[in-house]
Amino acid sequence: MRERIRAQSHAITSTYLDDQVVCPRNPLVQALKPVLASSRAILPDAIYEPLYEALFAVYKRGLGILYRRKVVTRWLARDRAGLCRAKSVHSVMAYSLVGASGLEATFDAASEVIAGNVPGAFVECGVARGGCAALMATVAAQDSPVRHLWLFDSFDGLPSPTSDDFDQGHRSTGRHIRPLVRGSCCGTKDRVEALLFSTFGFARDSISLVQGWFQDSLPLHKGRIGQIALLRIDGDWYESTICCLDNLYDHVTPGGSIIIDDYGVCFGCKKAVHEFFAKRNIRPQLIPDNRGGVRFSKSA
Repeated sequence: MRERIRAQSHAITSTYLDDQVVCPRNPLVQALKPVLASSRAILPDAIYEPLYEALFAVYKRGLGILYRRKVVTRWLARDRAGLCRAKSVHSVMAYSLVGASGLEATFDAASEVIAGNVPGAFVECGVARGGCAALMATVAAQDSPVRHLWLFDSFDGLPSPTSDDFDQGHRSTGRHIRPLVRGSCCGTKDRVEALLFSTFGFARDSISLVQGWFQDSLPLHKGRIGQIALLRIDGDWYESTICCLDNLYDHVTPGGSIIIDDYGVCFGCKKAVHEFFAKRNIRPQLIPDNRGGVRFSKSA
């Protein structure tokens, strides 16, 4: 059965998706990547890790400074909707591993389901440091009553990749600046709670944080979530992505939105999406976020 699904998945890949979603090359990332790669080959971890964190912090600050121009231009243009979007995205950039265009795509998807009166909660699987969750909570708070936000994460970083996550040569799991090992992209639960409830001041009863691996937490809690209007999946690996889709897709309300953050970046994530589409015999239109992620609407 699995081999038949994978054959169907390959047909979808060949005829439908691969040429439509391109992961663009950020010039700053492309400049940093060879430096970090060569440094990793010659430097011990005790030196390389602080170097990486320092360069990444510089990179994030640079992106935030550049994005302020969009806030100013929206203000000068007296574009109230655009200003709200730009200010909301800018406010979370320092806390998120998601790029600006991915945050904008999340803001748009959340706003659209509210504007369309699509019933259901907001759900994020893969929270990391909590920046994107804060953005989703910002939009959720604009509805009346406030949409509930469910956040699922190990809060201990990524699990190890499996054989389904590597390319055919088993050399790489995707287009990363550095290899994603077990524990990568970690944001502790205490840190995320502090961000959401202290820094941003969201109401505690409007957000549920669930700690654990997806295969353990989702089957236990999916019945409590009820309908889902927005499902954001940011689990990187094949097993994480397919687990989220298998457990939560049927809870997404028709007209609801699904975001796959790592589709164009992680090989295993794309494989999982293709196999799920083949298994369900669906071919939704994918909307790229111009950094490797995609979103699509669930049909009736």
